[in-house]
Amino acid sequence: MRTKLSFLWVFVLLNIIIKDIHDLFRTGLLEEIQSGIVNGNTITEELMLIGGVLLELPILMVVLSQFLPFKGNKWTNIGVAILSILTTFMNPPKDLDDIFFLITTIIGLLTIILFAWQSKEVSNK
Repeated sequence: MRTKLSFLWVFVLLNIIIKDIHDLFRTGLLEEIQSGIVNGNTITEELMLIGGVLLELPILMVVLSQFLPFKGNKWTNIGVAILSILTTFMNPPKDLDDIFFLITTIIGLLTIILFAWQSKEVSNK
């Protein structure tokens, strides 16, 4: 179960990263980034820090899924996956490819919740 959860977090992370790279090709985005205002939001150091922390959580979950004790693993995976679903809506989709990446990422996160919820503690006896 631990390996599956780690792989699912890698899947989610790759979707987030590829979507962000893919967005760089959206007409006008680089100009918005250079102006410091993206989608009508002023980009501040605090906003960048919050974004960095929110992106660090799935990265951290790749490792924590392998090392946390059973109960901590189960509830941390569920909690971070729910938080990640909520944060995916902070940047609403602007076009069809954004919708595709959003759906794919949410499917990955829902699968993490399902796997973690259904996981059973294995005795080492």
